[in-house]
Amino acid sequence: MEENKEYGFEETMVTLTDEDGMDRDFYIDEIYPAGEHLYAALIPGDVENVTGYYVFRLKELGNDDFELEDIEDEAEYDLAADAYEECLDARIWNMMNEEE
Repeated sequence: MEENKEYGFEETMVTLTDEDGMDRDFYIDEIYPAGEHLYAALIPGDVENVTGYYVFRLKELGNDDFELEDIEDEAEYDLAADAYEECLDARIWNMMNEEE
């Protein structure tokens, strides 16, 4: 794993297979709680300027292993996406305060 100098955390990359059978690499940008579950926000690993992200529910498999699950329920997805946006806002706020 490589440490991201901008955010100060170790980046974890995962490879996911899309509905067309194509493998794509993603960085796990944030793991965070929202409601009753843990979620992971992923950003594409092959773009320079990130404009979007994907949110998945984490299913604990034991022994510190997790599986990414699709979120089918729109209300749950909105809850998880809103919580990620709050994480981003807090990250930006903290970065701005560190510069002062």
